[in-house]
Amino acid sequence: MKVLQVKLIITIILFWGTFAFSQDIFSIGPMYHLNIGDKSVKSSFGIEVAYWNMDNFPYSVDLGIDFQKGKCRIYTEAQTGVGFAGVSIGPVVEFKKNAHMQIGLQTSAWANYILGLDFRYRFFKGPDYIAPGVYLKYPWVVSNENTNNGNSNHNDFDWD
Repeated sequence: MKVLQVKLIITIILFWGTFAFSQDIFSIGPMYHLNIGDKSVKSSFGIEVAYWNMDNFPYSVDLGIDFQKGKCRIYTEAQTGVGFAGVSIGPVVEFKKNAHMQIGLQTSAWANYILGLDFRYRFFKGPDYIAPGVYLKYPWVVSNENTNNGNSNHNDFDWD
């Protein structure tokens, strides 16, 4: 129980620091999904990178690759959310072993803080797939040099 409390405190401090000191956040991490469709259930593993801009209205874009036996998917999504939950939508390209590639649309709904739950729906010509999953994300903050309202003093040399 004490270990859980320490992890919770570390998580709160990490996210407080993330949102307090910058408006640009990147995250990266592994994903695991169960792909349900075409009368089968198959697992897939992937990795996803996301960029978040939290200046006013929170928006994001992500890029991911997902591997399933005999298939590989590459996708990107536009996202929005409120810290711990959100939605996304974007194109997905699926490469199949011994078959032509497919282009489709992927939508997601998710809830998280570092460890998250994800529910995806993929639309293709042919069978559609639902894909519930879990993921782990490591966030890092990108220093925003314009946070002091335009009053930057980064070695501008004035000869006058």
